[in-house]
Amino acid sequence: MFLKGHMQNAYVTHDLEKAVEMVGNTYGFESWQRIDPDMVVNTVHGERPLQCRVAAAWAGGVNIEIIEPVGGYVDHYVSMLPEDRADWVPRFHHVSLRRDNEVEMRAEIARLGLPLAFEGPLSTKDKIPSLVFVYLDGRATIGHYVEYTWKSPEGWAFVGWPEGRPVW
Repeated sequence: MFLKGHMQNAYVTHDLEKAVEMVGNTYGFESWQRIDPDMVVNTVHGERPLQCRVAAAWAGGVNIEIIEPVGGYVDHYVSMLPEDRADWVPRFHHVSLRRDNEVEMRAEIARLGLPLAFEGPLSTKDKIPSLVFVYLDGRATIGHYVEYTWKSPEGWAFVGWPEGRPVW
């Protein structure tokens, strides 16, 4: 059941613009959604600010996300990047797993027992949760981070969930 709902491969980079241009040109991505989240996430150390730049595109039924850490609680991103900040080539960071029931998602996370990296909601302007994400540190068992994602139906529509793609 662990990889059920695999819907995204995510990468980190030191330079989002260069990474998006290279990935787009090389692999044929023409349309990227962009957001610059400035949020507060929950960590094992309490609430921490996190800022990043994000671009995402769909490759058939898989979402490809590229993240540039900007500031705040970004150690989990930076740890997967080369020390040379001039090296902007994207590095694999995590898979994301879609879940449509937040209560069941949290029970699955507890059973899995991986250490928490951070979690948080992204909300609409009306403060209605449209996205809840939980990053787990799976590096000791699978070599990378794992993100569990719950979104409202409107949240899935907003990110362009591919029509006809099954929801496990």
